[in-house]
Amino acid sequence: MTEIVTSATAQMLAASSRFLSASQTWPDPATGFAFMTCTLSGADVPAFMSKPLRQTSALSLRRTPELAAYGFAASRCDERTRSEWLDGLTHLRGREILTADRQSFVSSPLEVLGIASGIVAFGCPQDDRAWYAETLGRAILEGLLSGAVSRLAASVALEQMKSGSGAAAGTQIDLATLRTPDLITVIAIQLCYQTDALPRVETLAAALLRRCLDSPVPINDALEAVVLSVVARRIAERAAVTEAANPVEFIVHLCRRFPLFARQLQCRQRSRVPMTVEDEYDVQDMLHAILRLSFDDVRAEEHTPSYASNSSRLDFYLPSQRIVVEAKMTRKGLGQRKVVDELLIDVGRYGSMPKVDTLICVIYDPEGECRNPVAIENDIENSGSRLKVRVIVCPRGM
Repeated sequence: MTEIVTSATAQMLAASSRFLSASQTWPDPATGFAFMTCTLSGADVPAFMSKPLRQTSALSLRRTPELAAYGFAASRCDERTRSEWLDGLTHLRGREILTADRQSFVSSPLEVLGIASGIVAFGCPQDDRAWYAETLGRAILEGLLSGAVSRLAASVALEQMKSGSGAAAGTQIDLATLRTPDLITVIAIQLCYQTDALPRVETLAAALLRRCLDSPVPINDALEAVVLSVVARRIAERAAVTEAANPVEFIVHLCRRFPLFARQLQCRQRSRVPMTVEDEYDVQDMLHAILRLSFDDVRAEEHTPSYASNSSRLDFYLPSQRIVVEAKMTRKGLGQRKVVDELLIDVGRYGSMPKVDTLICVIYDPEGECRNPVAIENDIENSGSRLKVRVIVCPRGM
């Protein structure tokens, strides 16, 4: 990675970190969309998002920004908030939505997508769901949306609700003419929804990086901070893997992105049954397939030498690279402490294998059982073994 790109990504990460460490409203539309972006892209979740949601009310939830904020954060809402959110959406039906001056919430990408997310997550009644889909469809067809990003958001919202099939495909986005805040919003949309209407995230990230190389990009809200952080980390990781040609760093890079792989298998075409990750064996099978894409000799379930009077099988052994890969999946009853204990035993066991130099430990933590993933990674990596130990908790957050 060239020095100028290294400097730019470092500045992006530093600026994002400073912004996200400051006081934030949690949730509002920006922090809510940022939360969804972190969750669906496998990125670290900022510390403030681990705190309880601020209190809202039935009256507040009659406002579209509030509906959007809690729609994005639906997975954190209690039953009372869910009930009041659904009542707020029903109340919205009684208002004049599509105004000629284009001042309606339907021209706000974050509000449109946040409400659609809540409709899906909260199990909205079909009448309200159909009304919202019809409203967005009319806004698109009648040209009542101000700007390409607003039209994109409405189309993606319809896709998300399984209405207006293919609506986003007709949305044209000229990246060169977008203001930088709009480009960042477009990247967030692609990270979360993976629509065919947009270029791949890598292409969008490159466009944003070019702007950051020209001049520092000011950060206006939490969504912009999170997107800049995700883009900077992906550019840095990809460049490090390409330049170093280091198999350890390459495997670590793949494992960090395992949640994206698992998520993609749940989004199958033509109404096929989703492929879900139910337990540790599923994680191991998927990881085995991923490793076989890049390494010719991947040996599964090799026997290990006796350790503390017990022998066992390791998950994957790459003899040419002298690497062992262990995979764990947290669940109720196998949380942070127990996972650490198991992996420390593995570190001791594999340390007695003369043909192994590196142990890579992957902890898939979809439900956030690991409350301090950074501590887990640091504690196991610094356990004093002769091995080089790398630990990946993914997604690393919550």
